[in-house]
Amino acid sequence: MLNIMEAPLIRALIDETIPFFEVMNSFGVKVTIANLPPSILGFTYISRKGKYHLVLNGNINHKTQCKTFVHELKHIITDMPKMSYYIGMDKQKYKIEFEADLVSDMLSLKK
Repeated sequence: MLNIMEAPLIRALIDETIPFFEVMNSFGVKVTIANLPPSILGFTYISRKGKYHLVLNGNINHKTQCKTFVHELKHIITDMPKMSYYIGMDKQKYKIEFEADLVSDMLSLKK
């Protein structure tokens, strides 16, 4: 598994040398907070124009939003470039979901 901590996007976010939304925009990632049901923490997709969109549930607590954010970033950095199409509804037992959870847990512990 790629060491996600070394990914330029993660390094820029951790270093906090550039404001959050500028970092995300510079990497072509649009982050949206949406009114979603509690069963959906967040999701990521690529638009027809090739832009990444990361949607987080605005109805969950901040800590869960942060974990979900890192989980979805792992998909953007390592998984989505390798797949042409993927729908991950209720795929918690799949390897890429397990790995994304591990990354979000690892980053949560570092704070």
